[in-house]
Amino acid sequence: MTKRTNRKLGGQLTVDGIGLIWHVKSEPAWGTTHGDIGLRLSVMKYDEALTRHGVRKVWRELVLQFPFEKQRHASRFPEKPKVTTDMLTAGVRLATEAGWSPDGRGRPFELILEESDLPA
Repeated sequence: MTKRTNRKLGGQLTVDGIGLIWHVKSEPAWGTTHGDIGLRLSVMKYDEALTRHGVRKVWRELVLQFPFEKQRHASRFPEKPKVTTDMLTAGVRLATEAGWSPDGRGRPFELILEESDLPA
């Protein structure tokens, strides 16, 4: 049985003057109890400041869930969508409007995006 590996995608991004880091949290999956789940990305404020214990500060995480893309061909696994800076920027701006604060602390803020939320 073949095992599907996660992509090691991630990077830095600046949105409206705020430095952010992002990475793939989970790949698309179908047939879960909550329906099909699209690509999920983790976004967090990038900060070089250290805590008193010498580790980098952790800010409130934003989890962006993109819409599940339909298959173009028969396969056991869902297709891996491309991640663009336009997608990330649009998602971060929508999350900020919905109440996510990059400077905040606490539980992860999850935002499920619709097709209409993404740039064409």
